[in-house]
Amino acid sequence: MSGLALIRKRGKENYSSWQEEYRAKLTTAEEAAKVVRSGESVFFGGGTGIPTAFATALGKRANELTGITISQGYAMGLFDYMKPENKERFQIETMFVGPMERICMQWGVAQYKPMHLSEIPHAALHAACKRVAFVASPPDENGYMNRSCFGSFLPNEEMVRPAETIIVEVNKNAPCLNSDDFKIHVSDVDMIIENDFPMFELPDIPIMDEERKIARYIADLIPDGSCIQIGLGGLANAVGYLLHEKNDLGMHAEVVTPSVTELVKMGVVNGAKKNFMPGQVVSAFAVGTKAFYEEIHNNDKFYFKEVGWVNNPDIIGQNDNLVSINNTLMVDLTGQAASESIGIKQYSATGGQLDFILGARKSKNGKSILSLNSTYTDKEGKLQTKIMPTLPVGTVVTTPRTLVQYIITEYGVANLRLRTVKERAKALIDIAHPDFRDQLTFEAKKNGWL
Repeated sequence: MSGLALIRKRGKENYSSWQEEYRAKLTTAEEAAKVVRSGESVFFGGGTGIPTAFATALGKRANELTGITISQGYAMGLFDYMKPENKERFQIETMFVGPMERICMQWGVAQYKPMHLSEIPHAALHAACKRVAFVASPPDENGYMNRSCFGSFLPNEEMVRPAETIIVEVNKNAPCLNSDDFKIHVSDVDMIIENDFPMFELPDIPIMDEERKIARYIADLIPDGSCIQIGLGGLANAVGYLLHEKNDLGMHAEVVTPSVTELVKMGVVNGAKKNFMPGQVVSAFAVGTKAFYEEIHNNDKFYFKEVGWVNNPDIIGQNDNLVSINNTLMVDLTGQAASESIGIKQYSATGGQLDFILGARKSKNGKSILSLNSTYTDKEGKLQTKIMPTLPVGTVVTTPRTLVQYIITEYGVANLRLRTVKERAKALIDIAHPDFRDQLTFEAKKNGWL
C-alpha cells in the first residue's frame, strides 16, 4: 500500500486490539516520506526527537519536491534536506540555533525564527504544518507511546492533534519519560516506522578553570532549599558538581543533563523544600549520554511537561527561592546582555533565558544570574574582553539591562539590580579581566558614566 493511501482520518477503523492497529500502521520511512507534497510544511520538533529514518528518506526526495518548509530546532545530525545543494527545495525555520543550524544559516538553507521557548505553542499554531513526524518510545502495555527527550518541542493541542498526518518513528533506545504531556496512543497516529537508531549522545563538556571559578561564585548565591534552573554546557556541569554540599535543592528547568541526575542520586536535589510540585524535578527536555538516558527512563523523580508550560514565567514564578542560571556571550557597561549573536551573526538563540529571568523576578526571593568568561581569544590569537563599553554594531540584546540582576565572571559578582549606570559600570569593570580595566574605565569616563 502506498504512503498516500494511508492518509486518512484517525480513529475510524475498528481493530480488535492496539497491537493489531500498531501492525496495520507499520510502514517504511520511504513510504511515509511519500505523503509530503511540494509546497507543504513539516514539523519535526527538535534534538533527538527529529526522526532519523524519516528525515533521511525525505531528503532523498529532494529532486521530486519544491517549496518544502521544515520547522525544527537544535538538530543533532546533518540530513540531505539541510545541505546547500537543496536550498531551493527545502527551507528550514528553526526555533533554536545550535551547531547544525549555524552551518545551515551560512549555507542559506535555514532561517532563525526569533522567539522565547515559551512561545513554541504559538509558533506551532503559526506554522500550521500538515505533516508532523517525531521519535517515540515503544508502546506500553496500554498502547501509549512516549515522545521522549524532546517531546516538549511538539505541542499537543497546537501541532500534533491538528495535523493531517502524524508519523511516529518508534525507537527502543528512546527513554520513556514520566510525563502525561508526552503520551500518544497508537490510535492517535497515522503511520509508524520502526528504527532503533542509537540516540545522539552529548558527552560531558570539559570544565575549564574559569568555569570552576564562576561556578564557585554561583554556588555561593544558592542557599539550601533553593529551586534551581541550570542549562547546558561546561558551566552548567561545573555548577552541578559544585552543588554537592548543598541540601534540599529543588529544580524547575527547561533541560536536564547528567549533572542533574548525579545531584538527584546524591539526594542534593530532592525537592523537599519546593512549594510548587514538591519532590519532583520538573523539566521540558533532556540530553546526555546513554547512561543518562537509562537513568531517566521511567524515573518518577522527574516530571516532564511541554516547554510552553515549563517556561511560562507565571509558572516558573510559583516556585519560591528560584535561582535562574544562564550564560551570556558579552555585556556592555550599562548591563545589556547579548546572549545569541556576535554582531549580526546569529550564534545561539534567545531560548528560555528571558523566560527564566522573568520567572525569577516573579518568584518570592528569586534571583537571576548571567555568567560569562571575562575574555575570549580572537582569530589573531589576541585576548579580548567580553565586558565592553558598548556592544558591537548589530549585536542582539537578549536580556535588557532593566532585567539583568547578577553578572558573574571568574573575577567576581556584580549585582546590577536597581543600580545607577555609574554603579553598574564600576561593578562590571571590577569583574572584568585586569588587563582591560584601565581601558574600560577610560571609555566609561569618556561616555560620562563615571
